[in-house]
Amino acid sequence: MNKEIFYKNIREQGGRITKIRSEIIKIMSNEECLISSNDLLSQLKMLNVNPNRSTIYRELQFLTKNNVIIKNTISGVDYYEMPHDHHHHLVCMGCNSIIKVEISNHLEKQEKQIAKQNKFNIINHSLEFYGYCNKCQA
Repeated sequence: MNKEIFYKNIREQGGRITKIRSEIIKIMSNEECLISSNDLLSQLKMLNVNPNRSTIYRELQFLTKNNVIIKNTISGVDYYEMPHDHHHHLVCMGCNSIIKVEISNHLEKQEKQIAKQNKFNIINHSLEFYGYCNKCQA
C-alpha cells in the first residue's frame, strides 16, 4: 500500500511525520499481517532507530487512535497491522502461531445489516478463531 496515503492521514489528524513514525509505517507496510510491539522494536533496532519503549507505545497509540493502523489483542498480546486487506486470524493455542485467513464477503453483508439494524457506525471489527494448528494436533 502507498505510504503517502498514511502520511496524508497523519497530517490531516494534526500529526507530524517524525523519523520514528516514518520507520514504523515502513516496517508495518511491509508486514503481511500482525506485528507485536516487541517485534516492531526489534526491527527498529536493526535499522539503528532506538526509541525507548514509551515512545513506541505513544506512537502506536497515536496511529491506532487516528485509524492509520489497527490494534488486535490476541491471547493477551497487543498486535498491530496496516489495513491492507480485510482478513481474520487463526490462533493456535499450542504454539501461539497466528495465521491470516480471508472470509468471503458474506460476513461483510452481515456487518452492514448489523450496523443498519442497530443504527451503529461500524469502523472496524476483528474475528479470531482459536484452536490447534496441524503441528500442535499431533
